[in-house]
Amino acid sequence: MSGTARSHPFVRQARGFTLIELLVTVTIISILVGAVVINIDFRNVGKSVRATAQRTGLLMDLAADQAVYSRQQFGIRFHPESYEFYILVENEEGDSTWELFEDGQLRFRAEDVPVEFQVDISGVPIVLEDLVTELAEATEEDPMKPHVIFLSNGEIIPDFRILISDLDGDYRYEVATGEILPVVVEQLEGS
Repeated sequence: MSGTARSHPFVRQARGFTLIELLVTVTIISILVGAVVINIDFRNVGKSVRATAQRTGLLMDLAADQAVYSRQQFGIRFHPESYEFYILVENEEGDSTWELFEDGQLRFRAEDVPVEFQVDISGVPIVLEDLVTELAEATEEDPMKPHVIFLSNGEIIPDFRILISDLDGDYRYEVATGEILPVVVEQLEGS
């Protein structure tokens, strides 16, 4: 035998990957990466809590404006994780009662991050109950009433402070009676 290596008919020399093999591998990796990205939760808790606080303040401003323009009294009642708006209506007997205000704009919109509400009215903390419990306990003699009232003369009574936070309490915002603006939204320290 000579010094040169002869190739054996059954032994293949080492080669690189074929183009098809590379394309199949890249496709499989792309599908797996796509599945992982789809399953990642992109929620931003801080932005969601801020958006809820800002929306709450803006809706309260809107309710105050609507009370002035329609010459009716509106109100808002809070629960641990939501709120709803009310309107004061007069029935046939001449009595005024608070009724739930069904409106496309004045309503609570839940974010993808759950939030908690805490309410102080004139410096006194209010114990909030969920809507189902309050509806079950409400009677004709003791109906549900709003915590904050938007009068037709532009006043908002009583003074209020609403603390809105995520369930862990990492992000906290305050919606409160303002000195210059009727409703002020501020981020609280440490959040």
